[in-house]
Amino acid sequence: MTRNDIIKMAQEAGFRFPANYDVAEPIRRLEHFAALIEKHLYYDGIHTCNDQCQRPACVTVRKAVEREREACALAVEQAGIDGYGTLAAAAAIRARGQS
Repeated sequence: MTRNDIIKMAQEAGFRFPANYDVAEPIRRLEHFAALIEKHLYYDGIHTCNDQCQRPACVTVRKAVEREREACALAVEQAGIDGYGTLAAAAAIRARGQS
């Protein structure tokens, strides 16, 4: 995001800068604010979170893990006959998401 992008978005949001106004400080603050938002939305580092973390990447990963866990449990159920532990194995796979 460039400085001009930030100025344009600020103006679209209703910020008005009078002619001959020194916009350096307000723009510096807006740039910092934009950087914080960008970091929150596109964080690609490693952090320690919990099952309540709402960062978009964390929510997406949790949903993908849930879908994969359920697909594995279904595959186990469909692969065997109960009595050989398939239903217990599927239940154990699903239970991993509860702990």
